[in-house]
Amino acid sequence: MKVCIVAEGCYPFVVGGVSSWVHSLIQLFPETEFIILAIAANRSQRGKYAYELPKNVSAVYELYLDDVDWGGSKKMHRHRLKKEEYQALRSLILDQDIEWNVLFDLFQKENISLNGLLMGEDFLNAVRDCYNLKYSQIVLSDFLWTMRSIYLPLFLTMQTELPKADLYHCVATGYAGVLGAMAKHFYGSRLLISEHGIYTREREEELIKAKWVAGIYKNIWIDQFRKMSKLAYSEGTLITSLFEHARELQVELGCPVEKTM
Repeated sequence: MKVCIVAEGCYPFVVGGVSSWVHSLIQLFPETEFIILAIAANRSQRGKYAYELPKNVSAVYELYLDDVDWGGSKKMHRHRLKKEEYQALRSLILDQDIEWNVLFDLFQKENISLNGLLMGEDFLNAVRDCYNLKYSQIVLSDFLWTMRSIYLPLFLTMQTELPKADLYHCVATGYAGVLGAMAKHFYGSRLLISEHGIYTREREEELIKAKWVAGIYKNIWIDQFRKMSKLAYSEGTLITSLFEHARELQVELGCPVEKTM
């Protein structure tokens, strides 16, 4: 059996409670092969592990959310989405019956330039629809650049190479949960989500305190993290938490109660 641990902002780069738990978990199953799919902020952390990897870890894949495609290759800059791809993109931005599987296929199977997509007509049209429906009281250009900043790391995540495994164990929702849901779509694998803290609430608390984002833009960012967590809850086979109130928060945030433990 091959298990892929999907870890965001922790193991094996950072020492801490969640990282120590992951490290211990791997050691508790010495006969099981583990792969680590580690999400980090940027390439300054590349290969700088805070833990000596156990012998049953066969590979580590790394995703850096600050990797960007801005101003890079002009390849496919004029690429236009097919009708169903555009509808899926629009459903994501408007948060209306999101067609995640169409988006997974788009970013994994098509040679999409993120620069071309985010600066292109399809993304602009979908964002303008969202603006007209929900946010017409703010400046359109500011809203557009905020949406580009929000969707760049998500689209980068959906372009990530996915190692194949029998079970994906995400130790958070967020970008980790997106990768787990995408792996389930392509490989039909089981997906386990173990939240040590409630990801959406933690990001919400950070954004409320943050000085780099103000006003209604805080809510827009919070909605994005809630959207990703809802995907993980929807696709997860089992969703665990540390205590009862945390489980109640998961249910409140859209997790089917029968999946929680």
